[in-house]
Amino acid sequence: MGVATYVLLALTPHSLDQVMLEVVSAFSTAGLSTGITADVGTAGHLLLVMLMFVGRIGPLTLGSALALNRRARHYELPEERVIVG
Repeated sequence: MGVATYVLLALTPHSLDQVMLEVVSAFSTAGLSTGITADVGTAGHLLLVMLMFVGRIGPLTLGSALALNRRARHYELPEERVIVG
């Protein structure tokens, strides 16, 4: 969130407290705003959308999905030729 705050601060002429509230609100999907969302531009909107998406998925879920390894099975399915008829 620090990087997103810095990037949004560089893209907009707004103060740190307004930008930080926007970033934290987007990441937590709280829906709060100081009213600067319309003024952040296209790049700022994309950054906020990305923060909303990552915040909705959840950092733990995203991290566990990326780090999940397939475990070896400790069993085997039975194989047999079935006589029919």
